[in-house]
Amino acid sequence: MDCVSIILPTYNEEANIAPLTQEIARVLNNAHITYEILVMDDNSTDNTAVYVRKLQKSLPHLHIIVRKKNRGLGSSIKDGILASQGSIIVGMDADFNHDPNTLPFLLQTLQTCDLVVASRFKKGGGMADGIRMLPTFLFNGFFRILGMPIWDNTSGYYAIRKKTLLNLGLDRIYYGYGDYHLRLVAFAHKTKLQITEVPTYYKKRLGGVSKSKFLNMIVSYTKEVFRLRSMA
Repeated sequence: MDCVSIILPTYNEEANIAPLTQEIARVLNNAHITYEILVMDDNSTDNTAVYVRKLQKSLPHLHIIVRKKNRGLGSSIKDGILASQGSIIVGMDADFNHDPNTLPFLLQTLQTCDLVVASRFKKGGGMADGIRMLPTFLFNGFFRILGMPIWDNTSGYYAIRKKTLLNLGLDRIYYGYGDYHLRLVAFAHKTKLQITEVPTYYKKRLGGVSKSKFLNMIVSYTKEVFRLRSMA
């Protein structure tokens, strides 16, 4: 398998970054997968960057880029893709919602399709946060009614070849917040790429504070889906 670049956008994730990157390394080393981990830090005010630099002594494939301008989730991932050395890109969150144990399954599945999305709503998937499970499922179900192609359009945990991403166009996908994943899936579907969902179980974050505001996401994501629908 070609080299895999794991893109981890961070902002104040000092409680999660060490155990997460260590677990990613353990899983990929055990699977004999060549990889790099790119931490794209938006100039955190805590010790996220400090901890990553300490970890680099024991994790030689771990790298960090601290971004002080044009910060934001979408642009952070885009910069990570541009800086990556791998031919395969994996996007995942740094709060431990996304289980590193799903990585080998994602990468294996990518060998037979163009985009693999780790889905909470495939059989075997789910969320530790039971309170958010039903509204998140209904939210995504509504998007399916509006024409989105998969069940977990807001996942944010996925694998895709870098060449495929560049052909789709980074600038029209990676901006804003988590709505970038809606654009990734929509444009992949529009260009007739094969998209496959694999089950994953979202864990609870180990520490820190979530930056996601669910009600704001409902409004902004719904607007984006209607915009994407109008482009079809």
